[in-house]
Amino acid sequence: MAISGEKSSASRKEAEGRSASGLITWIYQAEDLDPGQTVEFEKSLYERYSAAAATIDFDFRVLRAGELIPSCLEKPVLRYQGTDLLGRRQCFIVEDQSQDPQGLQGLRAIYRTIQASDSVLLNRTLSGPDYLERDKLALLQHAAGLGIPTPRTIAVPFGRYARSAVTEAVREIGDGPYIVKPREMGMGVAVLKVDSERQLTAAIDIVAQATGGYIVQPFIPHSGDMRVYVADGEVVTSLTRRPRPGDYLANISQGGSAAATDDHRQVADMCRRIAGSLGAEYICIDWLMTEQGPVLNEWSTASAGFTVLPEPGRTQVIEAFFGWIKRTFEKGA
Repeated sequence: MAISGEKSSASRKEAEGRSASGLITWIYQAEDLDPGQTVEFEKSLYERYSAAAATIDFDFRVLRAGELIPSCLEKPVLRYQGTDLLGRRQCFIVEDQSQDPQGLQGLRAIYRTIQASDSVLLNRTLSGPDYLERDKLALLQHAAGLGIPTPRTIAVPFGRYARSAVTEAVREIGDGPYIVKPREMGMGVAVLKVDSERQLTAAIDIVAQATGGYIVQPFIPHSGDMRVYVADGEVVTSLTRRPRPGDYLANISQGGSAAATDDHRQVADMCRRIAGSLGAEYICIDWLMTEQGPVLNEWSTASAGFTVLPEPGRTQVIEAFFGWIKRTFEKGA
């Protein structure tokens, strides 16, 4: 479904006798949300992104992945309510993480169909394999090869082999506390802090029954989780997120707070090194700010939010991000 706000925007342009020069379509997995949250999520996303898209004369809309049918009919086709979305060249942001295995496969089919077309997939900004955009184990291995400080990270084997990760974690990390989290999820979903080997064993027993992969890391005390926004190989600004008192998750979606800082000066060179190694035109890189110095947490691409940034950082990121979108779209026209 396209949310109603898009109609009013389109109607306004029609009344002015013109149409937008481009379109950004955000595709997400509605089934990952509570049914009562989907409309509010779409409304909020539209309100936050449509104004920013308007700065480059682009429209913005939100669609649900389950309503799309990707095909190969002598060419890539992405059908929505009888219309091929790829019949009009446009920009897409496709969420590529889901708590549902079939939902994840559906998102990846859409993602790869768009990638095979002449439209622009905005969260495919890396020149390397696409798993480096979301697999925390793989991206940390890549960063470690660049000499970037990274946390010790152990992948949990599947099924009945899972408990072997406990022995490995105690040997390589110590007695805890530990963080157990999915390899391919975001926004703090399913991230668990455990304090002892016994608790880690119980947590591993639980995740062994899950369908996705998990990793174990040390819990690293830190003053904040800093997100650095990088566009065209240069640092734009940063945002430091902090958990609620007594909590351990700094994600805004999990109740954390945010403040603008200039701490990105400490990691600017490492951010350029990461972006350059990936050929990333736009990327957000997250760092844990510890007493021993910054430690890489993870990175993400075009879906990483900017709307919580205070000014002037918010305007700086909008200009960098949407300016890059416009140049990328026009370059391939």
